[in-house]
Amino acid sequence: MSKITLNDLKKGEVFKIVDFDESCKNFKERLRDLGIHKGQIGQILNKSFFGPVEIDIDGIKLAIGRGMSKKIFVRKFECPIL
Repeated sequence: MSKITLNDLKKGEVFKIVDFDESCKNFKERLRDLGIHKGQIGQILNKSFFGPVEIDIDGIKLAIGRGMSKKIFVRKFECPIL
């Protein structure tokens, strides 16, 4: 099974964060500063062809850049939470 990233999901899809790309040491620190951790459940609020991926995690709305969203590995759920 291939890994799914936050960038692979569509608007409205629900996800659980399962892992992060380990290639950049500052990346995990930046996510921690944003309050993003493994095990959190969220939903894609908006995703256009260009620009950031807008997500809701624990009631907090965030805009994650495309580069960052490709380094966050998730598991997709079938039911919306919002």
